[in-house]
Amino acid sequence: MIVAATTGALAGVAMGYVLQRGQLCFHSAIRNSLDGGHLLARAWALGVAIASVGLSVLYLLPSTDGLNEGLAFRPVANVSGGVIIGIGMIVAKSCVSGLFYKLGSGMLGALVGLAGWGAGELLARQVTVPGPTVLSGGESATVPGLLGLPRLAVAVLVLAAAIVVVLRRPGRESPEHTWQWGWRRIGIGLGAAITAGWALASVGGVSFGPSSVGAVASAADGSPNYWLITFLLGIVAGGALSARTAGGFWVRGEEPVRYLQLAVGGLLLGAGGWIAGGCNLGHGLSGVAQLNVSSLVVVAAMIFGVWIARLGARRVTRQSAPVGTS
Repeated sequence: MIVAATTGALAGVAMGYVLQRGQLCFHSAIRNSLDGGHLLARAWALGVAIASVGLSVLYLLPSTDGLNEGLAFRPVANVSGGVIIGIGMIVAKSCVSGLFYKLGSGMLGALVGLAGWGAGELLARQVTVPGPTVLSGGESATVPGLLGLPRLAVAVLVLAAAIVVVLRRPGRESPEHTWQWGWRRIGIGLGAAITAGWALASVGGVSFGPSSVGAVASAADGSPNYWLITFLLGIVAGGALSARTAGGFWVRGEEPVRYLQLAVGGLLLGAGGWIAGGCNLGHGLSGVAQLNVSSLVVVAAMIFGVWIARLGARRVTRQSAPVGTS
């Protein structure tokens, strides 16, 4: 238990530090991309591509035989859960990992969002999602497995393609804050944090790296996943360390309506993550780095969820606007 808790905390601190320095929240990354700003999306693409190579190397080591090699592909659950996560991001104006690192940087309202997230996971456990399991997991549920190619070879090609794309279209966006990292540094830091998280998971005796799904459920069942729980607490600590040493620390409350948004959005994030079998960490970072078919589908579903929720919110705003206003 001590080793698992310690390695989980170390992985979380590293992840929280990178996320806060980059202000990397999946909600912001997707929303900004839909609006034509790709700084955070480029950082994410570079980071998961680097991590895909890192994970491929880890899988070749005999000491990491216990690591999960691929998540199952359940189309109905993956798509529906991903869409719910995307809608939850719009309502909460954050993702799950964003709530954790923002709490560390002083956003007290994140506690309300995280309470909703925990409740959402527990409620979603009561739901049985229909639909087949198309790929049962493991190597066969990954893109390299489907192609019949070595994981490392595909990962190197993915990294090369990501580098070409982000360098050819680097964009002109500058970080919002003077202390915020640029997309190159965010990407490199993210890739290192994901890979280190998986290595530390192996040392801690668990099979899956950075994620959030299952932490609350394991505690509720009386068999806490200490690695996962301390990993999430470590994100808070890493966010606080980054904010206090580099910038961005600001203890603050929220407008009354924001607490309702955070509670409802958090509920959707927790429920969607459980249904999808992973959150923006488990699928969007770890899962994509594994080159999982399911994770790529869930990320696409998250993007769709964000898009459809934004579209709906804009229509409601237009319809409720007084006549003669614009």
